[in-house]
Amino acid sequence: MALAGNKPKTKNRGLPMPWTRARSIALVFLLMLGGYGVRLYDLQIRRFESFKQASLDNFRRENVIRALRGNIYTRDGVLLAKNELAVDLVYSGGEVLGWERIRYLAGIGNPVLPVLDTKLEPERTLASNLPPDRIAALEELTLFQPSLELRRRLQRIYPQGSVAGNLLGYTSEANRKEVDSGNYVLGDLVGRSGIESSLDDLLQGKNGRSLLEVNASGRLSSETVTDPGRSGQDLYLTIDSKLQKAAEKALADGIVEYNDQRKRNGLPTIAVPKGAIIALDPRSGEVLAMASSPPLNPNWFSTSPRPKELVAALTGESGALSNRAVSSYTPGSVFKPTSTNAFLERWGNRSYNCAPGITFGGRYWRNWNTRGMGVMDARGAIANSCNTWFFQAAIGAGLEPYGDVLAQRASEFGFGQPTGLELSEDTGLVPSHAEWDKRGWNWFKGFTLNYAIGQGALLVSPAQIARALTTIINEGASRPLTLVRKVGSQLQTPKPTVQVSGKSSNWNLVKQGMQMTVQKGTSSHMLGPKHFPIVTGGKTGTAQAPLTGYGVRAGTEHSWYEGYGPVANPDVVVVAFFEHAGEGSAVALPAVRRVMAAHWNIELDSRGKVVPAKVEASSAVVKPRSTKRRSRG
Repeated sequence: MALAGNKPKTKNRGLPMPWTRARSIALVFLLMLGGYGVRLYDLQIRRFESFKQASLDNFRRENVIRALRGNIYTRDGVLLAKNELAVDLVYSGGEVLGWERIRYLAGIGNPVLPVLDTKLEPERTLASNLPPDRIAALEELTLFQPSLELRRRLQRIYPQGSVAGNLLGYTSEANRKEVDSGNYVLGDLVGRSGIESSLDDLLQGKNGRSLLEVNASGRLSSETVTDPGRSGQDLYLTIDSKLQKAAEKALADGIVEYNDQRKRNGLPTIAVPKGAIIALDPRSGEVLAMASSPPLNPNWFSTSPRPKELVAALTGESGALSNRAVSSYTPGSVFKPTSTNAFLERWGNRSYNCAPGITFGGRYWRNWNTRGMGVMDARGAIANSCNTWFFQAAIGAGLEPYGDVLAQRASEFGFGQPTGLELSEDTGLVPSHAEWDKRGWNWFKGFTLNYAIGQGALLVSPAQIARALTTIINEGASRPLTLVRKVGSQLQTPKPTVQVSGKSSNWNLVKQGMQMTVQKGTSSHMLGPKHFPIVTGGKTGTAQAPLTGYGVRAGTEHSWYEGYGPVANPDVVVVAFFEHAGEGSAVALPAVRRVMAAHWNIELDSRGKVVPAKVEASSAVVKPRSTKRRSRG
């Protein structure tokens, strides 16, 4: 029985339960949990591998192991180029603690940290080539500072300074275009000139790879090498260190004769001569010395801050970037052995009067000597450098035929083409009537006369003159020149010799003429039997500078000399060239004598004279002959 005041309980069957606030909150939480679950599934299951890799990438970094660039040595083992570790202080933005002490140790003058533009400049090198004795202290101060890094890199060092600098060339870091090509990575050293450039593939090597593990602060905790890479190959050049230094000293000492000539002709003196000397072994074509002036010190490119000498070299003010041994110039009379041989092979030996001048084509063509020198054959023409003999020979042969024969012979001797050197070289210009005619140009009568004495459009390098001379003294055996003796431990295979056709009697006539040059001709006053203990042959050359016209003012001509010896069994050829230095017999000849003396261990005094005691001790002494005339070539 129901009590009064109490409502009976009923069951609400089949009717919806009333919606309450609690239920709404529960539904919201349920939906949120569902969303989190879906998101968790996406992150943990569907995208697990990608996030795992991203996590590993944040934990690990791939590192480039720089390949060591190959060292460069002389034939006698003197180190010319090597690698050295350099350390730089790099700033990537942010706070730095202990800045005053850091900048003091690093040698940084600016007391204020730079403000970086992260879009254009994500980092900046604050100091390069940190002193080795301060690196340990800097490591302590930068160890837990992510904004600073002591970055290590390889740099190219040249222990001998400017010795063979123009030959070696220099390196610099790969630029953006080279990196984008895929052949290099940032920081790689690339050869820019000389041997460093031409043999970059051998010297470069192959970079390796390693995997770095870093901690939360970005510091290295471990490293695993995945690819060790490969070092570049060492090169052993054919250069003899003693003779190379002697050639460079001969160039530098030549400034005395250089300025004497300029003062004598009312021209201003200069501080450093411009010229080149190349010496080689005619039996093999190996270059024993290759010097160029002004000299280049490749260390300028590794020095920070950049020295003023580098600025002058890069702007062309000093001319130090040019290797004049492989650059082309007008040769003058050092080309006469070639033009003589060309004439002999086609027309034979003839005699002409060496007059002070001849009239031809409405012009008076002068010899260097204002007095007549008498009748002489091809040998005498070489020995006395008689221009009028060559003029008459060209006229007698026919200007156009002689011009074409001479062009052909010059090409056979290696002019107008590479010498074989492992360098970028200027091949020069060998003109000919046939080539001019093909191009529709006029071959004027005077072209052949100038051509015969090494003037006009003809351009050759000292290296080409040296190779042509070896072809003559080897009676037609033309050997390509080489600068590389060994790659690693492998001796290089000799380059093939090309035999230039010619009669033995004609080769001998040219050699006799060059020996007469020394015995009683234009170089007898320095290398003749009264002045030098080794019997040599040679030829002086005084070449008018281009674009100045015939009869150019004395002292602006190029000075040349080519020589070889001993004549019985030649083991050295030396060619010297000086830009705008005047007479070959006055400037280039003394330089060649200095190099020859160094090669044969002959002592010279401060005036360049052979020390008498050494003359007496030499087994190659010849009896002195009288010589009075100092002639111009």
